[in-house]
This record gives sequence, structure tokens and C-alpha cells, in this order.
Amino acid sequence: MKNWSKNIILGLILAGSMGYAKVIATVNGYPITSSEANAYIKMVSHGKVTNYTKLSPKDRKRLINALATDKFVMKEANREVKKNQKKLLYVDYYVKKHFKELMKKANKELSKKEKEAAVADAWVRKKSARYKVSEDEMKKVYRKNKKLFVNKKTGKVVPYSRIKPIIKMQLQQKKFVDNLMKHAKINYNPSTAKKKK
Repeated sequence: MKNWSKNIILGLILAGSMGYAKVIATVNGYPITSSEANAYIKMVSHGKVTNYTKLSPKDRKRLINALATDKFVMKEANREVKKNQKKLLYVDYYVKKHFKELMKKANKELSKKEKEAAVADAWVRKKSARYKVSEDEMKKVYRKNKKLFVNKKTGKVVPYSRIKPIIKMQLQQKKFVDNLMKHAKINYNPSTAKKKK
């Protein structure tokens, strides 16, 4: 008897929650619920409108189109982006979400050298992106360094297609730094150099 009453209560709770978040539209089979619509309209109206049913039919359609676009893009991106890339994107999103507090924390906790290294790293990545790297150059590096590209868990060499972006970035950065260093003057015996006034 107790189990029967628990099932009825659970059923009522589920029915209530399903009624609250009923499906009002779909996009490629993905449901768009009333709770999503209400949350969206509350956000864009800054709390002035909290229920999508208060909108005119024309505005409801625009709201559903906006939600459908967001949902479809989100679902397709999450379906196509590889698992290992997602982790990097989560970190990037987290940093953007908490940018101000992380900035304050970083400003206090990073040493001067670490701050300089961060600036240099970002600068090199930006500047080196314009350098061209051929497929042959990348494959040559891959073949020469296969021992470095072993997956620690499986013991197998990681396929070229997965390592290629890393090799490309490293070669671009090497070309940029090599070119930059052509303009650097290195004094190997500074004690004999004239001091600047």
C-alpha cells in the first residue's frame, strides 16, 4: 500500500513538472520547452515579462525562432566537436564567464616573469598564425618524432590527423621566432661592449 501511494505521489510530481515544462516547438526533433521560453523572455525583457504566453502570436513565433536557432546550433556543435576539443572549449568558456574575478586573482598571484611570459606566449601565437606551413613539413616532423606522439594509456602512436594542428602551430611559431631572431643582436662578450649613457 505504501509503495502504491509513493508511485502516485511520484507520478503527480512528474506530471506537474512535465506540465510546467511542456514542449511548445521542436527543431530537428530537439524539443523547445515552455520553461526555456519563459527563461529566455525573462532574460531579454529584464524581468518585465516572465511568461511567453503573454506575447503576441507574432512575438511568440520570433521567440521560438530565436530559441530554435540557439538550440540547433548548440546541439549540432556538441554533436560534431570532438571530446578532446570540448575540454579546451569548457576551459575557455569558464575563463570568459569568470574573467573579472580571475583577472584580479591572476594580477595578485602571478609573478612579474609569469605575466611577461603570458604576454609573450599570446603575442607569438598571434604573430605566428600568418606563417605558412606545408603538409610535407608537418609530415616530416611527425615521422621524425613519432616516439613523442605515443598515447600513454594505449601505448599506440597518435594518428597524424590528431597531432597535425599541434605540429602546425609549433612550426609556425618556430618560423616566426627564427625570423624575429634575425633582427636580434647578441653580444657574446658584454664586458668589452661600450656602456650606453
